[in-house]
Amino acid sequence: KDKIEQLREVILMTMKKGGNLVIPAFAVERTQDLLYALNVLLQQGAINVDNIYLDSPLAVAATEIFCNHQEYFDAETRELSANGTTCPFYLPGLHLSRTAEESMAINKISGGAIIISASGMCDAGRIKHHLKHNLWRKEATVLLIGYQAAGTLGRRLLEGEKQVRIHGEEIAVKADIVNINGFSAHADQTGLLNWLKSFDKLPRKVYVTHGEESACQEF
Repeated sequence: KDKIEQLREVILMTMKKGGNLVIPAFAVERTQDLLYALNVLLQQGAINVDNIYLDSPLAVAATEIFCNHQEYFDAETRELSANGTTCPFYLPGLHLSRTAEESMAINKISGGAIIISASGMCDAGRIKHHLKHNLWRKEATVLLIGYQAAGTLGRRLLEGEKQVRIHGEEIAVKADIVNINGFSAHADQTGLLNWLKSFDKLPRKVYVTHGEESACQEF
């Protein structure tokens, strides 16, 4: 399914349950891709969410840089700006959280919010606090929108662990864990091979240094 349609379904499911939707996302590009998708859904009237929190100082700063250089946006993205927003990443109901105090205040919200925070694999940063406050709630949902490396907290959640340790505390996993692959910005095997083929003079040797072992071997 289209990633934006999948996102809509996850949001509606979570809001119906009455919980928060927690989304771990890398601060640069992945977060902005997600904000774009949310704006599309809001302008379509496909979702009705009053509180969206972007809780990452780096993500906030990166988003500001994107918005300050809209001349580089494609036509489709500029069209979103033309529909009444100063920037397609600044959504109605978006709260930009910079300080630790602002971040901690989000944890008092038990439902009805979308919380976007870093890191994307749940292994560091403010996202761990939001997971700690939401994973044990059966009405909450954690949406993973990127690759989760082996051994990371995100990967363990994806593989169905029912109890995880966060900041020295054992947390029961009762929230729904959902994965959408379509938000990945990385080239796949075909894209990488096409890139290599575009060289006038092919490299003598290629080292695969990153990824699952089985995928590396296949590549």
